[in-house]
Amino acid sequence: MAASSTRDSGLCYNGHWSSAKKLIGIESDGARRQPVTMSGSGSATVLDDLPEWIVVEEILVRLPPEDLLRCRAVRKCWHSATSTGKFMLDHHRRQPILPILRDAYRRLFVLGNATMCQQQLCPILRSYSYGYGTLHAALDGLLIVSHGDQFFVCNPVTRKCATLGMPQSRQGSELYIAGFYRHQPSGEYRVLWVSVSHVPSYNEIPRTFYFVVAVGSDDTRCIRQGGSPRPTSSSPSLEMALRGGLGSSDGFPPVHYRGSLHWKLGKFSGCDDTSYIMVFDTTAETFRLICQPAQLRPEDLLFLEMDGTLALCRFSSDRDTIDVWVMQDYDTETWSFKHRITLSWVDPLPPADAKQAVFPRMVVVNEGELLIQFARSCVLRYGTDGKFLGYVKNEEDQEIGLWITKHYLQQSVIPLPPFHEMSEDGANQEPPFFLGL
Repeated sequence: MAASSTRDSGLCYNGHWSSAKKLIGIESDGARRQPVTMSGSGSATVLDDLPEWIVVEEILVRLPPEDLLRCRAVRKCWHSATSTGKFMLDHHRRQPILPILRDAYRRLFVLGNATMCQQQLCPILRSYSYGYGTLHAALDGLLIVSHGDQFFVCNPVTRKCATLGMPQSRQGSELYIAGFYRHQPSGEYRVLWVSVSHVPSYNEIPRTFYFVVAVGSDDTRCIRQGGSPRPTSSSPSLEMALRGGLGSSDGFPPVHYRGSLHWKLGKFSGCDDTSYIMVFDTTAETFRLICQPAQLRPEDLLFLEMDGTLALCRFSSDRDTIDVWVMQDYDTETWSFKHRITLSWVDPLPPADAKQAVFPRMVVVNEGELLIQFARSCVLRYGTDGKFLGYVKNEEDQEIGLWITKHYLQQSVIPLPPFHEMSEDGANQEPPFFLGL
């Protein structure tokens, strides 16, 4: 999560888009209105008196995605100017970054109010079958969702969905998604798959394979194998960690930071020394390790991005305090203790098991708020100063039934690659879930 861009874009998003909508002729509820006209100019609008670059780069780029899509239908020049890759990425970076929650029915929601002053749960995906549908990754407004043994890449804003290519499953192996990233040199969105062998043949060394598949393509590339370290290996710890695989991104999504994906290694890594973080360079598509603070036990830590840098957070045994460590210098792998957050518990008291049952889950919201989950279906809101702000409530206005996914949605109008795109009226081509905001 790019925290610094969220801070800058939040000012633009909240401060200008409503007035821009009035100029263009879109009411706050999405209804059309008569454009503002200039005195004595006939049918000319205020926008006709502005240079096109101002309209595109200062007004249209600040609109919410749904209103931008409406504006594309107003003028051909607007449609063309807002369909370039540069514009769509600039527009995407101005959108608020919203945490994704799910309920017991595996429906997905975002907290729709960027400032969180007034909670608004907005559904983005509803499965047609109970118990089906898993969110695996989210990036640039695109979601990767599975339903049964099928995988889809979706954009909830444009309501487009496409099937996702995947490596061939190997007998006796587990295949899962570890990461989702944009390959800067090619501009492609790519998926990092991991295949872990569970039943090796007699005298065969267990192997883990790492594959890359571009969204919109069936071509599969094996970029790395993990096995027992060779005597000549320059990094035996890296070889051991790669043999054990990475966390599945549905429950352990990597942290995107400085053009790389980062995973906190735990017992599942197969590495004897677990005080490492795995780094995947999304440009070179290579792996390396960086060190965690030596004084911290990795199994007790939450790994996330906070205040524009990597952070490791540790809850006290009584769940009343959070110690925050941050990466002070990324190049030298230097960590420092930043501060301790003392959580306040105020009336009304939380449910009896609110501080028990599960290992804590936590996400940062727009740098000023934390969502924390202690119990299996209770999400609490805190300020970064530890002040209790309330509960996140479900659609029935209840304080139970929600789960933090650790994924975020930053809306975009980025289109899907055309190779696998589903036709809206094609038989048996509709996705097995409702999609949209």
